[in-house]
Amino acid sequence: MDLHILEHRVRVLSLARRGLWLYTHPLLKLLFLPQRCRCKFFSLTETPEDYTIMLDEEGFKELPPSEFMQVADSTWLVLSVVSNGRAPSGSQATGVTKIARSVIAPLAEHHVSVLMLSTYQTDFILVRERDLPVVIHTLAGEFDIYKEESGECVPVTCDDVSNGFLKPKPATSPTLHPVQSPQTRFCVLTVAPDTLPAIATMLIDVLFYSH
Repeated sequence: MDLHILEHRVRVLSLARRGLWLYTHPLLKLLFLPQRCRCKFFSLTETPEDYTIMLDEEGFKELPPSEFMQVADSTWLVLSVVSNGRAPSGSQATGVTKIARSVIAPLAEHHVSVLMLSTYQTDFILVRERDLPVVIHTLAGEFDIYKEESGECVPVTCDDVSNGFLKPKPATSPTLHPVQSPQTRFCVLTVAPDTLPAIATMLIDVLFYSH
């Protein structure tokens, strides 16, 4: 299996619900007018507490700073697992795959925190940019690792990211965490980009007027 480090450098932020009015225009631009900005990676998730946004640095420039926005101090890199020469995809949403778990578990053992972003077609694993040396050294035994540069996939070796790397000691025992499951039932679907104009009004109503 191959592990691809995508070109995107992603910022993660929380937008307070009461401040959504200030970001309506830039969010509409990112959602429905991608040809008018250079953003290539964008995710918006609404929860009862806030809106969580993950987007690349070009998209981040579209959002004005304000008291309503809290930005994580780290820059995140996006990992994607490719099996048999192609990314996992299909006609059905499958959830977090065994491939994704094969990345998350070893990183957890080396105390590397990750963010998971699952789409209809695939899973993305986000790691802090500063943790990249640990990620490479941890996963190099299981994956052939490539980094996207100007649209090309370039092989990455441990020697390429050895700056200051010290192999962590393995965890002595697993850590148990409580799990909470909300009562909300979700419908998962995929939308082709060229169909967005037909459902734009409906999406705007759900995103900005659901309350």
